Amino acid sequence: MGRVLNRTVRWAVASLLIAASLLPLRLVTAQTDAQDTVSLGISPQLLDVTANPGETIRNTFRLTNASAGSIEVVTTPKNFTPRGEEGAVDLTVDDTDFSLADWIVVSPSESVAIEPGKTQDYEVAISVPETAEPGSHFGSVVFQTVPPENDTANALVSQEIAPVILVRIAGDTTETAEIAEFRAEKSVYSNEDSVQFYSRIENTGNVHFKPTAKITIENMFGSQVAELDVERRNVLPSSIRQLTTEWQPEGFQIGRYTATLSLVYGENDEIRVATTSVTFIPWQTIVPIVLLVGIIIFVMVKFNDRLKRAANALRGKDQPKE
Repeated sequence: MGRVLNRTVRWAVASLLIAASLLPLRLVTAQTDAQDTVSLGISPQLLDVTANPGETIRNTFRLTNASAGSIEVVTTPKNFTPRGEEGAVDLTVDDTDFSLADWIVVSPSESVAIEPGKTQDYEVAISVPETAEPGSHFGSVVFQTVPPENDTANALVSQEIAPVILVRIAGDTTETAEIAEFRAEKSVYSNEDSVQFYSRIENTGNVHFKPTAKITIENMFGSQVAELDVERRNVLPSSIRQLTTEWQPEGFQIGRYTATLSLVYGENDEIRVATTSVTFIPWQTIVPIVLLVGIIIFVMVKFNDRLKRAANALRGKDQPKE
């Protein structure tokens, strides 16, 4: 028995020593991974300007190396196209209907080494051709890190950061938009804490815009109970942008509520309006009340004769004797 116990103790001590010897290695590995992580920052993240045909406009982008080590960065102008309705884009070197990349020249144009915690300024010159088509043109400058040539390095994947550049070319432009859809997440609610409204805005013109929109909510009696600001986001030409707005009702809600979306866009403050409705049926509150009322009615009907006889008996006692 003693031999078995001693053997068990030895195995336990050996296991603890092995675990203790592995722990520092895991910590070192985590630190090494953290050091190899590349972190970039760019300012501004969005450039939205207006230009005339034949004009050259210049702006400065500041790239910050927030990594623990030095990095080497190269730049590439690219076009992009909207992807989905949430504001995502796909970068491409191909021409698009709203190409901008061919007009962009970046300085410095060669690769630049940036030390940790330092910044590098890049001048971006956008030369608009005399024959540029009026309306929106959009693209980006991709700032890309160059992977180290050391084969033993842990991180050989380059990192990219790309600000959005929107240029509006003056001239005969078309500003038109429609509310493709305005709806709530559901049509019937019970005791939920919030209601999500989805506004899908379609840009049918050739100029990007950032609309101003509000949602007003009225109850079934026509009284306004809430007014919500819709988040302002750019809507690119030939695309649909979905905007989500949350309503957190206050107090007790029951019945049908009407929500009205009022959209204002463009230089001439064009207006678009759409409505939707939601119905609140708070069954968690209604059901107990209905059950209580039902029990009261049942008791009254069930014991109605007894209550009458008791009442008559009481009235008989109250009457004076002849």
